[in-house]
Formats: sequence, structure tokens, C-alpha cells
Amino acid sequence: MTTSVGLTVLVAVGVLLHQTVLVPPLAATAAIVTATPASPLAQPRHVLGGHMLSCLVCFTVLAFGWRGPWAAAVACGIACGLVLVLKAAHPPAMATAVMIMLTHPPAHRFVPLLAAGLVLLIVVQTVSSRLQREVYPQTWW
Repeated sequence: MTTSVGLTVLVAVGVLLHQTVLVPPLAATAAIVTATPASPLAQPRHVLGGHMLSCLVCFTVLAFGWRGPWAAAVACGIACGLVLVLKAAHPPAMATAVMIMLTHPPAHRFVPLLAAGLVLLIVVQTVSSRLQREVYPQTWW
């Protein structure tokens, strides 16, 4: 149920802003955060860090003018390596990398919407955990 609540919140925010906030990587993130909240991959450091580092890598690659599926594969690989080195692995963030590379969204719109969606999912799970007397997040950083 928490997954549906989280996704519904994203849709509602998107409707209010007239923007798409529910994107496939966030649906995958919602599933990880709500179904396995004790997993390291569900912790805020991984959720926020993984997606934001993927954004950083991809918008840097796009700034160099590299486009297309080959660039997407390279950017995703770089993003994956970076999140592993920085201990912020979050598999759905690799889908964010590919999505950015194949759709070229404007960074000034995409990054704040993505960040807001991630924070909302973390808040939804935090509230759900408190109501069920569970601990989430296990660690913030």
C-alpha cells in the first residue's frame, strides 16, 4: 500500500505542477524504498546520491555534445562506477541515467523535479514506518 501512496503523491504533485514527476526510475525507487526499507539501497544516501550522481554524470556528458545510445551506455557505466565508489549505489538511478541520455531533458527542470520526487518518496516511507512503529531510514548518510 505504501508504494501506491508514494506513486500517487508523485502523480498529484505532477498534476499540480503540470509536469511529469512519476517517471519509470522513480517507480522502481518507490518499490525498493517501500518494499525493502531496511535495505542499504533504500536508504536516503543511496536514493538521493545515486540519482543525483547519475544526473551529474549525464548532464556533463550531454554538455560535451555526446548523444545517442552509445553515449547512454557509456554515461550509465560511468554513473554506475561513480555511485559504487562513493557508496551510493541505487540501481534505479541507472535507469535515470539512460532516460536522461536518450531524452535530453532540460537540467534546470528535470533535476529539481527528480529531487522533489525522491524526497517525497523518502517522506512517504518515513511516515509509513513511523505509523507501523518501524525504523526508516536506518541511516541518513
